[in-house]
Amino acid sequence: MNELKKSRMANTFKYTWPTYVVVGLCAFGSMSFIFRTVHPTPAYKTLTLFVTGKVNDDKKLKEDILDKYQDNQLKVFSCISSSLTDGEYHTKLTVAGYASADILILPVSVVENLDIGSIAIDLKDELVTAYYASCSLYSQESVNYGVKIDKEKVEQYMTLPDEDCYMFLNGNSKNLGEYSLREPDKEHNNALNVVKDWGM
Repeated sequence: MNELKKSRMANTFKYTWPTYVVVGLCAFGSMSFIFRTVHPTPAYKTLTLFVTGKVNDDKKLKEDILDKYQDNQLKVFSCISSSLTDGEYHTKLTVAGYASADILILPVSVVENLDIGSIAIDLKDELVTAYYASCSLYSQESVNYGVKIDKEKVEQYMTLPDEDCYMFLNGNSKNLGEYSLREPDKEHNNALNVVKDWGM
């Protein structure tokens, strides 16, 4: 290759190198998206929390949850929060909470106006004995549905309404171990364990 060709190539690359970087990044992003689409993280390795209130430190909450339950194969954690004063609260609760959250943290004032049995699993005696024997429970029509949250255990992460709040296990969750309504598997019980750890 003669010196003129080398000079032209060097000059061309000098002005076009950003194009190569952008193309490379786009290719990497596309391959990552395709891989995630073809091989999504299994539902039992993800956990979603719906919080009625304000999440003060989402990053720390995520890090602590993933660290604590990494031995349980938890890979992805997300948190959706909405204040009672938010005009979109009931929409978020319906669309994000009921549809995708494994655990819902709800105050009594909200739960009293819901048919909670259509959303949350009932905490049968066997489940209560295994996980929540020492916890205060929320009942509707003599059926246990929720576990009272200990606000002191979560105050570093979130601010909850100034009333009793309970954690409810969404019946659509795949993190309910052998009590799951969809895919019972004793090992996949991350949602059960989080509620146990935060219960009182």
